[in-house]
Amino acid sequence: MPKAVAILTAEPPTNPGGVEHLVRELRRGFEQRGYEVLVLHRGNAAPPWLQAPKGRLVRGIGDLLISWYLGRKLLQFSHRELAAVITHGPVGWYVPDANGHAPQKLHLYHGTFRAQAEAIRPFIKCVGYLKLKWWDSMLLERACGAGKRVLCNSDQTREEVLRFFGYRGVTTWLPLDTSHFRPLDQPTCRESLGLPQQGGVGIFVGSTHPVKGFPIVRSLIQSLPSVRWLLALRGSVPADLGDDPMVKVIADAPYDLLPALYGAADFAVFPSRYEPFGYVVAEALACGTPVIAAPGGASRLFLQPPLDSLLVKDATDSGQYVAAVRKVLHDGLHYKQAVIQEARPNVVQTMAPENWWPRFLTVSGL
Repeated sequence: MPKAVAILTAEPPTNPGGVEHLVRELRRGFEQRGYEVLVLHRGNAAPPWLQAPKGRLVRGIGDLLISWYLGRKLLQFSHRELAAVITHGPVGWYVPDANGHAPQKLHLYHGTFRAQAEAIRPFIKCVGYLKLKWWDSMLLERACGAGKRVLCNSDQTREEVLRFFGYRGVTTWLPLDTSHFRPLDQPTCRESLGLPQQGGVGIFVGSTHPVKGFPIVRSLIQSLPSVRWLLALRGSVPADLGDDPMVKVIADAPYDLLPALYGAADFAVFPSRYEPFGYVVAEALACGTPVIAAPGGASRLFLQPPLDSLLVKDATDSGQYVAAVRKVLHDGLHYKQAVIQEARPNVVQTMAPENWWPRFLTVSGL
């Protein structure tokens, strides 16, 4: 029987999101290396009333309860030879040893709710701020990393984990299929999406959640009326966006469509107030698209000179974004070449599976 790796996470890996994307990559990579992979989440380990919690109290303590049920479910596989148990974020405080066997225990931090709470404080109520900061972060997130080998998705996250929790972690970054996210022919991409060949096109991939900085995107749409916009939005879509002929909304864009969306654009904008890594930054750059972004894990790493002029220091200053967009549209070829020659090779070196996996296995001790 092959050795097994158990991955404990809150949401099913079929859901959208950065954590779920990583779980899918981990499962695929471990299976390719001969491991049996067990992925436990609320959908296959928690009781029905916790899979779709309705009450405010249950929702509030959901991650605490999910961790308990995940640990109980793990005990059902005590006959397997577990090489490692990998937990994520605010899930994984309860990882029992079975039959005296103690597998390698790893915890992956994808940012901290404490830093996020500070970033979006103007948009949430005081009770929500306190819950994020003290319950979700200082209690659950900190408890989940206790006694485990701590891995972080960026240097930014590693610094937060040390500052808030006192844990010394190792930055592993994240894997990305750079053969899927690759430069494509822009005219072909625009034709496939029904866009005109002439004129500037910008793209935003994300959600309308306050942390993603969507008000900045709205401001850019108003300030740059000659620019067409591709908005690949996850979750709820504001009804008024469909009234603007210069805006094309793609709700819950499928994975296979993303390279064409990035390829059709002259630039991508990611004005997140808090971004511990930022898969979308890496995806856009891997596709050869210049990125204008607020400081985050990926943007700090990949937007090196001459692309550092596109790193907006103040995530709330719409004027800086407007100026950066105009700069890219004025000298698009220069920035496109810089992405292809400088940023994309860095993305490949850091995130391509053939480069990422050897480093991950080394630092994780597997």
